[in-house]
Amino acid sequence: SNSDMPCSERGAERPAARVVGGKRRSWLRSLSAAHEKLVASIIRPPRVEYEISDLGPPIRRVGTRLVEREDYVVTNRRGERLACSRWAPRGSRPTAVVVYLHSNSSCRLAAVRSPVLETAVKANCALIALDFSGCGRSQGAYVTLGVEEKDDVACVVDDALKRTPRPKIVLWGRSMGAVSALLYAGTADAVDALILDSPFSSMRQLVTDVAKTTLPRVPRCCVSCLSWQLNRVARKRTRCDVLRVDAVAAARRSCKPALFIVAERDALAPPRTHAHLLATEYKGLARLTAFDGEHNSPRPQPVYDAVHAFLATVLNGGTFHHLPCDETTWLNSLQT
Repeated sequence: SNSDMPCSERGAERPAARVVGGKRRSWLRSLSAAHEKLVASIIRPPRVEYEISDLGPPIRRVGTRLVEREDYVVTNRRGERLACSRWAPRGSRPTAVVVYLHSNSSCRLAAVRSPVLETAVKANCALIALDFSGCGRSQGAYVTLGVEEKDDVACVVDDALKRTPRPKIVLWGRSMGAVSALLYAGTADAVDALILDSPFSSMRQLVTDVAKTTLPRVPRCCVSCLSWQLNRVARKRTRCDVLRVDAVAAARRSCKPALFIVAERDALAPPRTHAHLLATEYKGLARLTAFDGEHNSPRPQPVYDAVHAFLATVLNGGTFHHLPCDETTWLNSLQT
């Protein structure tokens, strides 16, 4: 027993115990901080506040075309009003309708603050952009990383089909929007093509990769605990099981042509465990274009050129070969 030990040895035990306890408390504090940060960033990121005037004038020149914007509301299956906008070239019937789906901390404003609108109009397409539930000017309190957003996509696409007789539908999503597009397209026939910018393969993998990046010293068992706790809180607040988001399963069901966009230095959703995996598992024809940047980097013009080439091809009956599965060559599978 400790009573049989010399006083000097008994005293030597106490600092070591404090060190071990200190490390444990440090891990717990890190885990708690990571949990709060994850919950906030995933289901309740800061809502982007903006005015309708920020979308630009109702009639504007985009490239060489005059484009007219219509703002409207679609009610989703949960009774929430979704704010939507539709831009269409004047004087010609659009070849297709591109539906732009933003990331979890963004809104429809992203379509006009990047070359998205210009790229769609250049391909003679109308563009629809919406604020997902819980984002921008739409109703709703939380985002669910695709669980309920895929239903928002369904409502907006159904409305687009009513507004335009027999249109071709292209879904263009970024991050959460890309996953929502995949989840919807895997169960619907209305989509003709997909543009998937930085999708994540599953929520479980995303949480694991985020934890590795932000908490490299936290044990793997703590990461599993973090995932479980995140899901528990998310279910309590949103009544959704966010950990069941599985874009890989949806990719294996999706048959329409798809263009994957990958940021080579994406630390949030590393290409190897996310976009690359999705592209290689994709059931239909897929191509991949990569650029030197991070998850939230502005996309360079060559990315939009690749999107335009993709639209011009698939909307006119062309096809692409499936990208190579060799991990050493996949980043170079499409350069234009």
